[in-house]
Amino acid sequence: MVRRYESGESLEQIGKRLGFNGGTVRNRLVARGVAMRDSHGRSR
Repeated sequence: MVRRYESGESLEQIGKRLGFNGGTVRNRLVARGVAMRDSHGRSR
């Protein structure tokens, strides 16, 4: 998940590939300390 997100995939895209929803992917990434992007792909 981390590698995919950091390479530019959206939360929804990652979730579809791995069988989760976007919210679950986001929660897992936040728990790992990954910096989230805004809805336009910019770092927050």
